Amino acid sequence: MFQKVTRDNIPSIDYHMHTVWTDGQNTSIEMYNQSIKEGLTSILFSEHARKTSIDWFSKFANEIRSLPPSPCKALVGVETKIIDFNGELDSNDKIIAECDLVMASVHRFPGEKNMDRMCSNIDKKEALKIELNLSLGVLENEQVDILGHPFGMSIRRFDIYPTEDDFIEIIKKAAKTGTAIEINSHYHNNLWEIIDWCNEYGALISLGSNAHSIDEVGNINIALKSGSEYESS
Repeated sequence: MFQKVTRDNIPSIDYHMHTVWTDGQNTSIEMYNQSIKEGLTSILFSEHARKTSIDWFSKFANEIRSLPPSPCKALVGVETKIIDFNGELDSNDKIIAECDLVMASVHRFPGEKNMDRMCSNIDKKEALKIELNLSLGVLENEQVDILGHPFGMSIRRFDIYPTEDDFIEIIKKAAKTGTAIEINSHYHNNLWEIIDWCNEYGALISLGSNAHSIDEVGNINIALKSGSEYESS
């Protein structure tokens, strides 16, 4: 399901998209049709869901499975929040059983509910360390297939970019646990550099656009192709 990614082989996939089932702007069929237009062969509807999302998630999963299997294969997924440093997820066995792939992402810090207040009270470097430890913890969870947008919270909400050592620490752990590292065009500005590190240390790679509308479908592929001549320093 996860393919080797090199400059000569960029898989035509987008494993991170959302629909009107949660905070997306378009329906699943609209996102699916746009995926075909973009030449994608496999996509993951990684819809946001919590432990309390049982009522609607099965309906969502059935809708995705009703999409044509060709020319683009649509997969059922969930993007679930990492709750604590032990890798617990804001999900449950029923939702996970519905999924082809489970993505875990840092969206909040343990014990925090008000994001604005949290961001004002936590030092940037401390935030980066917290996100690193949350990510390392969830990589031990066997239910998780993909670590979603590593360091995305630090990058977007705290305006601090992780170091090479930060990325590599997570990548090495992911390689040991068999968890895919998401390369996300919405969050990361060094896509090929992260891919090179993943390939160097043997970590699986998942490509995602964090698409919330048809205009964003396949952005990861566009970004990788436009930077296909990039060479890591």
